[in-house]
Amino acid sequence: MSGRVWAGRVEALCMLGLAGVLFWLLVGGEYWMYLNPRFRPISWAAAVALAGLGAFSLWRAPSGASWGRAGLFALVLALWLVGQFGLERGMARLGLDPQGLSQSDEAPALAPRVVKRGVEYVRINLGELFDIAENAKGAPAPGNWAVRGFVRRSPEMDARGEFVLYRLALYCCLADSTAVGFRVRMPQGEALPDNGSWAVVYGELAPARDTEPAATEQSLGGSAFASINDGYVISGKLLEKEKPEGMGMMYEWRSQEPYAY
Repeated sequence: MSGRVWAGRVEALCMLGLAGVLFWLLVGGEYWMYLNPRFRPISWAAAVALAGLGAFSLWRAPSGASWGRAGLFALVLALWLVGQFGLERGMARLGLDPQGLSQSDEAPALAPRVVKRGVEYVRINLGELFDIAENAKGAPAPGNWAVRGFVRRSPEMDARGEFVLYRLALYCCLADSTAVGFRVRMPQGEALPDNGSWAVVYGELAPARDTEPAATEQSLGGSAFASINDGYVISGKLLEKEKPEGMGMMYEWRSQEPYAY
């Protein structure tokens, strides 16, 4: 078997591996940490194309295959594997904090739950709640939640007695940050918080009405995109204003309590 054929086989395996990465992101609930959910159709198309090309290349090596190109495919796949699975473990073995925060930088620990007006609420960040809503797929998502973030208002939402509560999810760098949020509907007649203010909302998830227009996705400063959940709104019971901790960004996501509030 010639070197070109072997290079083609390596290319094919790497393409299948990259297709697997995309499939994992799309079905694993972490897609929004890397890309805006509006790009899901493009990512599905890319994953299918890579899988198809990889399978075909295993059967018939591409005529232009070379070890240089195969090496580039392998490098991309290796960088993702190291970043996803190896970096945090390696830093932990060296006694380094993967989050890069010293003890003095961390905010005071809060209890995972809080009681307000006789009701117990689970503290959770908007990204984690976004994942719960996405995984619910339209089914009821029970639970009383305490979330916090910045307020975004518009005349259209004001008319419906709503506002958007969002936070920036900083996973890599500011250029790739995504603002994740929900529409919040407070009890009728209750004053809405100021635009741009930081607020804590206590409430529960409620399916959005089909007749309501989805919140417009828009840039929220810099190159950040806004991913507003269009399947659920937060039915707010209580709202509190407070000062944001640091820049108010999300750096960590958990799948169970205690959440990274």
